[in-house]
Amino acid sequence: MLRAWLTPLLAAALALCAGLARAQDFRDPAGQVFTVWPNIAVVRAADLADYAQDRQLLADLHTDKADPAKVAAALQGVDTVQAHHESAALAALGRSLNAQLIAELDQMARRANVRSPKLRFDFADITPEQLQRSLALDDLKTRAASITLVMYITYTRLDGTLVQATATLVKLRSGASQSFTVTAPAPALAEALARALFDYFQGTRFAAPRNPLAASQWLTAAPGHAERLVSRDTAVQYCQSQGAALPTAAELESAGAAGFYGGGVRLREGGVYHVQAGLYDLALAQEGAGGERPNHIASVPNGYYYCIRHPAPPPAKAPRGRK
Repeated sequence: MLRAWLTPLLAAALALCAGLARAQDFRDPAGQVFTVWPNIAVVRAADLADYAQDRQLLADLHTDKADPAKVAAALQGVDTVQAHHESAALAALGRSLNAQLIAELDQMARRANVRSPKLRFDFADITPEQLQRSLALDDLKTRAASITLVMYITYTRLDGTLVQATATLVKLRSGASQSFTVTAPAPALAEALARALFDYFQGTRFAAPRNPLAASQWLTAAPGHAERLVSRDTAVQYCQSQGAALPTAAELESAGAAGFYGGGVRLREGGVYHVQAGLYDLALAQEGAGGERPNHIASVPNGYYYCIRHPAPPPAKAPRGRK
C-alpha cells in the first residue's frame, strides 16, 4: 500500500495509470530526454523473511505456553519485529536508495561516455531539506510543467541480505508506466536497479523481428498428447485431422529461432520432435551435427510434435481458349 507520505504529484500520476493504455514503446519519441522528479518514493512491501520469523514467534506462543518465561520472550520478540517494521521501513533504505540510484546512473553514463543521458533528474531550485519531505501542492504544480516522469520503488527483504525491488516510472502527461524488478544484496540494490534502467533507456532499440513463417499457422499437439512422447503415426493422424501436417526440419528450426513470443514455437531443451523426414533431435542440432535423423519405427512413442497448416494455394486460372 502506498503510504500517506507519497507526494500529491506521484499520487496524481498513479491515478492516471488506471484508465489509460500503455504506449507502444515507453521510450517514444526516440531520442527524447526524460526529466525525472528527483524525490523517489520508496515503499516497503510485504517482508517475506520477517513474515517467516513472525510465524515462528507466534508458533512459540503455543508450543511454550506452559513456560511463562518463554511466552514472555516470544511476545517481546513479536513486539521487536513490529517496532522494526515501523521504524525501519523507510529510514533504513529509502533516502540512501534514492541518492545512490541517481549516483549509479550518473556513473554508468560517464563510463559509457554518454553525453546526454535519456534520464535526467531535475534538482533546479530544490534544497536538500525539500527532498526530505513532500512539497506543498502549489509548489508541485509550478514544477510539474518541466517534469516528464516520476518514479517510485517498492521493495521487500528476502532471506539474508537479499532485497527484491521494483522501480516504476510513470509519465505525468499520459499515465503510461514501465516497471523494472531486480533481486540483489541490499548494498548492490541501487546498482542493479540503475543497470536495468540504464540498459533500457540507453540501449539500442532493435527493430521487431519478422516471423519467417507468418503465412502459416502452428498448432500444438492434441490436448491428450501434451507433455508426453507419442508415435509418428499418432502425430501424423492428429495433424491430418486438423487439416495440417508435420513440419519439415527447416520449418521447425525457423519456428524455434523465431521463439514463442515471435510467432514461432517453444522447443524443449534436448527434445526430440516428429518432422516430415523422421525425427528432429535438438541435442544433435546443438552439437552441430544436424538435428534430423530417421525414425525407423513409426509406431513407437519417441517424439513430441507440432503441426503446421499452410495457406491454401490460390485457385488455378482456367486456360484461355484459342481464337
